Formats: sequence, C-alpha cells, structure tokens
Amino acid sequence: MNPFANFSVMSYSFHGLLRRGAINVFGYLETAKYRYGLGTADIWNGLITSYDDDYITILKQNIDERGLAVVNLCCDGTHIWDNDPETRAANESLAWKCLNLAEKIGARTIRIDAGVREDVFSAEQTDYTAKKYREYCKRAAAFGAKLGTENHWGATRFPANVEKLFAAVNEANFGLLLHLGNWAEGDKDANDRAFAKRAMHTHIDFEHCADAERVLPPLQAGGYSGCWSVESHKSTNEYNNVAFQLAQVKRVICPMDYR
Repeated sequence: MNPFANFSVMSYSFHGLLRRGAINVFGYLETAKYRYGLGTADIWNGLITSYDDDYITILKQNIDERGLAVVNLCCDGTHIWDNDPETRAANESLAWKCLNLAEKIGARTIRIDAGVREDVFSAEQTDYTAKKYREYCKRAAAFGAKLGTENHWGATRFPANVEKLFAAVNEANFGLLLHLGNWAEGDKDANDRAFAKRAMHTHIDFEHCADAERVLPPLQAGGYSGCWSVESHKSTNEYNNVAFQLAQVKRVICPMDYR
C-alpha cells in the first residue's frame, strides 16, 4: 500500500477560493489528485450544489476517474439538535440526503455535528441526539462507514460531553472527527491523545501542522489509525498554505529516510 494514501486535504481549506468563485468540487478533486498527488478526497458539503441522482452520478464518475477514495464527508447544516423544531426537521432532512450521497460516493467516514450550543447536554438533548446518531450510524454501517460528531463547537468542545455521547450512542461505528486542539477546557494536547484511538478521522489546522513534530507522534502512539487530513482556515494563499501543511504532516508521519 502506498504510505501516502493515508493523507488528505479537507476541501473547506479552499473556502476563500470558493467565495471568489475560483473553485468548485470538481476543481477540488483535480487539485487533490494533480496538485498534491493524493489518492484521497475529504469533501465538505459546502462544495456540493445538488443532492439529485444525476449530480451525484457525475460526482462519483469524477471521483472514480481520478482514482480517489473519499475518506470523509463533512456535513454542515445537518446538526442534530437545534432549539427550533423546524430547524431540527430541516437539518434531519439534509442529513438523510448526505447519507445517501455518502453511500453513493463511497465515503468512509461522515461528520454530523451534535448541535448543542450550550456547554453541557441537557437530558432531553442527550436523549434526542443519541437517538438520531444511532439511526444515522445504522444507516452508515449498511455501507461500511463510520459516522460521528466533531469537537467543533458548543458542547462537543468539552471532553466530558464527548465521552457522554460515546456512552449514550453505543454504536460500534460511532466515532469522533478529531479537530486537533479545538477544546474549551483542560490540556488540549492531552485531550487529543485521550481520543486518538477512537477518532475516525482528523483535521489538522495550520498551527498544529507547523508544530507537527510535537503534536502528531503522540497521536500515533495513542492509537490513531485514520487518515491524516489537513485543513486550512486562512482563506488567503490557500494553495501554498495547504502545500506547507501537507508537507509538514507527511514529513513527520511518513519520513523518507534514505540513509
């Protein structure tokens, strides 16, 4: 197996270009394959313009044509809990569309946020969120994928809440998209290490890539076995920032030593 097959670039990294109309999902696939030499795609649904079958077929053809494996589908606008019941219903409708998309493009992991904005889950929020995650996990398991939350915003930035979710959902394919360092309390590096073995995927920002020699080997030692995916939030100079981030992660995770 090509050792570099375990690296990816999260397509949100090009949100600045997207805002300027300079990239779309097909340009992203071309970029991943030919600019960075990757065999993977990490797709943010902000680049997806339709969930119709015809569009998905064309997307899948473009993925296959480039020989890419979809290591993650990151789904915004699908968070499970919202204080507004109408928003919850709309988000669930989109979540099912994303799961259909994930199956058809062969996504290996899917991120759907929990959505609780408070610092802790109420009993109602826990029950509702865990129930929906179980439903989504069962759907994802049917095509061999993992599904879970991200320590992204709100309650999931607190380690105890993520632990609570794992216990409440209790599905074998439930996982965490580990957003390195994005914790609201405690030793952030220690929190990353604590979840390394249960992380289904990871997003590594510019700052953690710059500090790769310190932060990444402990995750390997802690049992992380997913794809190492870089994510730029800079919104400027994106191609070069991503190239630097990717080089840093490859250099540390898969050093080429010819001595």
